[in-house]
Amino acid sequence: MLLFGFIVCASIVACIGKARASEADSDSLVNGLALSDMKVTITSKGHTATFQLYGTKAAQEFYDQLPLKLDLTNFRDAQWMFYPPKKLSVTANEAYHDGKKGELSYYEPWGDAFMLYKDFYAGDEMHRLGVGLSGIDDIAEMSGNAIIQKIEQNAAGDEATMQMTVSANGNTIVFELNDSSAAKELYSQLPLDIAVENYSSNEKIFYPPKKLNTANTPLAKNVQAGTLAYYAPWGDVVMFYGSFGSASGLYELGHAITGREHIKQLSGTIRIGTGNTP
Repeated sequence: MLLFGFIVCASIVACIGKARASEADSDSLVNGLALSDMKVTITSKGHTATFQLYGTKAAQEFYDQLPLKLDLTNFRDAQWMFYPPKKLSVTANEAYHDGKKGELSYYEPWGDAFMLYKDFYAGDEMHRLGVGLSGIDDIAEMSGNAIIQKIEQNAAGDEATMQMTVSANGNTIVFELNDSSAAKELYSQLPLDIAVENYSSNEKIFYPPKKLNTANTPLAKNVQAGTLAYYAPWGDVVMFYGSFGSASGLYELGHAITGREHIKQLSGTIRIGTGNTP
């Protein structure tokens, strides 16, 4: 009798354990799908939205095509859509009809991916790619073209780089910042809407609200088009669109990874944002 009671109790404990494990597995899913470690940013007109992708084949195929610069098309005043070069392999598991603001999805018949800035219902099946982490309210303000890129991680699992976007006149430049104190202090002041000035024949400059600490910041040497620098004596950030060389008090902050050809055309008020918000 005691043995029977022990077996019954053990069975109950095992069942409870399985139920709890099942609940834990369910809690780790979003919309019935597991999230991956893949994160992407989509930047347009100085506005950036960050998405975490699902662990699906379609999401991986999308991620593998990045970085991309693509035109945006508005659809029914609820979404901004764009067309990845290669179509994605979706399954029934990702299909849905009731879209929620902040979702990143894919419409197989047209081959377009889209960001929802309003809730959206479709009779046809849409397929989930990812969920919005930040910048969801910025999606509605986007237009023109978008820069879509990965948020890379280093071996420790941390995001490897800081990225800064500069937008004006429908164009966007993306700078990758170095790990210096000055670059980190500039990054901490973003976003900014600020006036840009022309200087000499190869520079566009702006003045961040707070001066930057140049400790542990390398001097800028052999400056080329696309170099981002800080001139400590004046307290201005410099975006070079031509080669320069070096100067005392000029510190390197990073370099343009896309859009450097647009630096020369910057004028008026520019919008400066972050390109890899976690």
